[in-house]
Amino acid sequence: MTNSPDRPDKRCWHCLLGKVLEEPLTRLGVTVQTEVDVSSVLPRADIILLRREGEDWTGEQRSWLADGLRDTRARELLIEFKFTEGLNEEAIAQLFVNDHLYRIKQKLGEDDLASFLVSSQTPRAALLESHGFKPVGRPGVYGTEYPQFSRFRLILLNELEDVSHNAPVKSFASRESEWRKGFKRMIGRDLHQVSDDFHWFFSGIGRMRMKGVEELFPKGWTPNEVLMLGKMTWFEKMMNQMPDEELFQFRRTVDIREEGREKGREEGREEGREKGREEGREEGREEGREEEGRRIVLRQLTRRFGLLPGPVQEKIAQANADSLERWGDRLLDAGSLAEVFADDPSFGAH
Repeated sequence: MTNSPDRPDKRCWHCLLGKVLEEPLTRLGVTVQTEVDVSSVLPRADIILLRREGEDWTGEQRSWLADGLRDTRARELLIEFKFTEGLNEEAIAQLFVNDHLYRIKQKLGEDDLASFLVSSQTPRAALLESHGFKPVGRPGVYGTEYPQFSRFRLILLNELEDVSHNAPVKSFASRESEWRKGFKRMIGRDLHQVSDDFHWFFSGIGRMRMKGVEELFPKGWTPNEVLMLGKMTWFEKMMNQMPDEELFQFRRTVDIREEGREKGREEGREEGREKGREEGREEGREEGREEEGRRIVLRQLTRRFGLLPGPVQEKIAQANADSLERWGDRLLDAGSLAEVFADDPSFGAH
């Protein structure tokens, strides 16, 4: 049975791993699915399916595929991901059935589909030996001598090499020393081409694996909850890096927002009584230019420094054209939010 992202009573680990791979691979022409119909009679399985568009895997695509996955020319990759269960006879049998049924339903040839059992846990050596699994190729990749399973590969995340292309999946290893290696490698990768949501989501994956976070979502983790946790993590990190004198100038966002609304309503009523139509049209054009400036500055600051504190967002929302231009110039070279707003008499005045 599937662990749907909409069902909070289970941890949908294959959904989380699939989400990590989805954006970078989709951008490179690879479809990533975490809800796969292997047959018309069975329910959807807890597997990840990768399907490329081109004739062969490109270098960029392989840079996101772990050892074992990147060593096949098959157009579709079927991945059975086990985070808590580990390797057992049931998991092997399930992969065999899913591979067989999906191949028949999609009318795929022997070379069109490659199937993998990816395990966060490291099984006992005796269990590997009893099923004929032996290392093939790079560390962490196993094949079996049994003819019925000879096309399958077993990937043990704790044993994968500490290299860049293994980082996305190695971040789900069971041993803390190993998953931390995956996160360190991911942080060192050039990720400018992915969205802020990807950065926040991956940050949330790291935070959820820390001790003491479990009670935040006791019923399980959905991708949206992990994304929210990542945003919280980025916000806390940024706030911790701000100087105390700047941090203490911030007031609660709800207070500033309510005061701003009331001030705006009062000013609007007064201006509406005093200004004529022509002046109103000119003012509307100016406000439009300022609004566009606010949008650009807010977007650039967010991409540069992560999730912005509420007070900073409020300040930008109330800024005039001169302030927006000044901040826009500074953020090109600034290394922190404090540098963007340095020596600005209006910052923190409210």
